[in-house]
Amino acid sequence: MNYIIKVWLFTVILSPLLIALILGAIINDSSFNSILSSYEIIFVMIIVGLLSSMPAMIIFWIIKSSLKSKFSNSKEKIILSLYSFLSVWITFYIVDNGFITRWSEQTIWVLIYSLTIVLGVWIFELNKKEITE
Repeated sequence: MNYIIKVWLFTVILSPLLIALILGAIINDSSFNSILSSYEIIFVMIIVGLLSSMPAMIIFWIIKSSLKSKFSNSKEKIILSLYSFLSVWITFYIVDNGFITRWSEQTIWVLIYSLTIVLGVWIFELNKKEITE
């Protein structure tokens, strides 16, 4: 599977699950069964995440394509990590710029999504021979 798709799916699937666990269990002190019963909301979060992250992932693909043979894997991943982290913050800022000035549950969302995508950049193997069509 393509590196970009792996990072993208990893982020949009794992982030809502982490958000549900962190907001549900830790912050709102919900039971595990209560968190599991909110699977419809998690599914919607995954769909919305897929759709809203498309522009950022297209730019991710353009950046990765342009870096393909210019840098080592670690330098390329550093650049992709920086872009990914910023792209999450910019996407959420476009949706609601108020999350920066006030602490809210949405701020936790941004932190989880940005850390998850950076983790995805580093977990998956960057194949230099991969054709990025």
